[in-house]
Amino acid sequence: MTAETTSAPDAGSPKASILIVEDDRDLNNLLKYTLEATGEYVVHSHFEGNRARDLIVELKPDLVILDVMLPGLYGTEVLRSLRSDPTLAETPVILLTARSQETDKIDGFESGADDYITKPFSPRELLLRVQALLRRSAPSKTSPFLGISGTENGNASEKSLVVGPVTIFPEQFKVFVEKEHVQLTATEYQLLVYLAERVGRLQSRESLLQRVWGYEGNVNTRTVDTHIKRLRQKLGEAGQLIETVHGFGYQLVEATAPRKKQAAGVNDEEEGVVL
Repeated sequence: MTAETTSAPDAGSPKASILIVEDDRDLNNLLKYTLEATGEYVVHSHFEGNRARDLIVELKPDLVILDVMLPGLYGTEVLRSLRSDPTLAETPVILLTARSQETDKIDGFESGADDYITKPFSPRELLLRVQALLRRSAPSKTSPFLGISGTENGNASEKSLVVGPVTIFPEQFKVFVEKEHVQLTATEYQLLVYLAERVGRLQSRESLLQRVWGYEGNVNTRTVDTHIKRLRQKLGEAGQLIETVHGFGYQLVEATAPRKKQAAGVNDEEEGVVL
């Protein structure tokens, strides 16, 4: 029988709940110790892929750290299952794996990962990634750039951000295309809001990594490209409003203008360009 361990929460302010699904028990224990040592998290541990989804349903963690090469069921399969279920689709997930090839990362992000950490890693890197993802998962409280979510009289519920057929309700953490609700992950949502607040302004991959993901320094920009691809797919025809600017990054526009885009060096079909 596979054991599961859980840290007991201390009295006081609520702590974020994290589920670790990692079959290497030494590494699982190290992750658990690293997170618990901050005093900020309640940590649950599991070691197989088979029950991972059931545990996520049961525990409703604020974040999941999910190994890819799990016995019973691969982590990417667990992740796809989460993203296909509207009740679980917004669960923040970090994939943790020794598979560091470019194709492995792309597969992880396209499966729905919010972040991807390769082994070996430093405890500090893990903590920074966890903190950044938890911030992204609660934008109405922690996002530094959701200026549209409030008004002078404090009546935030009346505010929305509209770009073409896309309407964003920050306080409700919801996005609609026309009148259809679009289910986005926390990272996809933050990315869309960041672009929407800067409509018509080009944003480099580096600036997106810094402001949306909270990353500093030289980080692989395929992270941005893959999330943009997923966001476009979920927005349907409205995804065309996110334009790729060759050699720079992305911009969100009010309406597409095909004839002008070619002259400006914009190519919406371009994906995965690494600066």
